[in-house]
Amino acid sequence: MQQDTPHFTQWRDFAAQLADEAAEQARTMVRAGITADTKSNGTVVTDVDHVIERFLRGRIGAAYPGHAILGEEFGQTGTISPDVPLWCLDPVDGTANLANGLPLWCISIGVVYGDRAVAGVVNAPMMNDVYAGALGHGATYNGKSLPPLDAGGELGSEEAYIVCSTTARRMDFGRLTAKLRILGSAALDLCYVAAGQAKGCQCACTSLYDLAAGLCLTEEVGARSVWLESGASYRPMAHLAAGANCDVTLMTAPEGTLRYLRERLG
Repeated sequence: MQQDTPHFTQWRDFAAQLADEAAEQARTMVRAGITADTKSNGTVVTDVDHVIERFLRGRIGAAYPGHAILGEEFGQTGTISPDVPLWCLDPVDGTANLANGLPLWCISIGVVYGDRAVAGVVNAPMMNDVYAGALGHGATYNGKSLPPLDAGGELGSEEAYIVCSTTARRMDFGRLTAKLRILGSAALDLCYVAAGQAKGCQCACTSLYDLAAGLCLTEEVGARSVWLESGASYRPMAHLAAGANCDVTLMTAPEGTLRYLRERLG
């Protein structure tokens, strides 16, 4: 398989356009009043999740009929393999925040190709924040280039480290001096790491569609993602095959910070 890097920026730009349109739709729905329900797994879902994913699927399918799509609400369409671009859609990442009237939620569109996250856009409609990136072409926050992250290391007492609610309930963070934050959106967690707004983040129970876009951004600025328990590097296709496993924890940070975190939490 030959990786055609011009395609990565084209996919990023198309995703950014879609996310802008989807964000406007979502804001309109929120202003009018959303409806919420509960899935069979006990998590909340809203009409915004369904409407936005249908919109994204329709536009992507029309523009790239040979590509595969994986979405939170409507599953998989097309053939998934490293040789086929896979669009990973989370129409609302942070649905519980949305359902409770909190602004920390986003539309996440990522593309995985060749077992790499090669393009990604995360749009937070209620905050007018847009993060975007493409493999080999850097990452941006509201149109401004994000600089490379430093090597990292021990976390200071006033530095932010983002955790998810699952790991907060299960793990002992007593050996960390950082300010722990639970924000409720894995995609935005990764964006905040990419932008240097947090020194790292960790999550469990996530699926590929939660992470693909954000992981493209973090990799472009020099952060890595590894599994806490094994130290193995993150691989999208392996994660897809394994599914949302709550017994393993994915950590994303610069290399020096990862070493420190694994020493303290492993």
